[in-house]
Amino acid sequence: MNSDAIQRIEALEARVAALEAHFPGSPGEVPIDYNSTVDGGVTLHGSVTLGTGDYEYQWARPTRWITDDPWDDQIERIAALAHPVRGEMLRHLLNKPATAADLVEAEIVSSTGTAYHHLKELQSAGWVSKTAGAYEIPPARVIPLMTIMIASGAH
Repeated sequence: MNSDAIQRIEALEARVAALEAHFPGSPGEVPIDYNSTVDGGVTLHGSVTLGTGDYEYQWARPTRWITDDPWDDQIERIAALAHPVRGEMLRHLLNKPATAADLVEAEIVSSTGTAYHHLKELQSAGWVSKTAGAYEIPPARVIPLMTIMIASGAH
């Protein structure tokens, strides 16, 4: 690597360090000082190791963001999950990316046509993406998906 490239990398590293210094906590953390908010807030976070990689995620919002903003987009995303076949597909994709043919071979669906139908719904809702011919769950969706499943359990 030439000295110009090394200087550019060092300059970028310094800029990233300066930006990260403004945000306390781990990368990806959205800090909320609940003591300074009138109505509190909600946080979801997790750190998991799956067949597809290691994931750390945290998302927080003040209560008013949840109670005052429309839920239309969230309801559409949740509705895309409300099918047992899609649930099995997503559970499979947590462990490894898959093609429609892989999902047939795993006996999750009976045909590639059925697989594509469900994958299209999951993709339009942002739960899966297609990379290099295979479908996968985007990293920013892994922990939220798992959180929804946990929150849906009997408490």
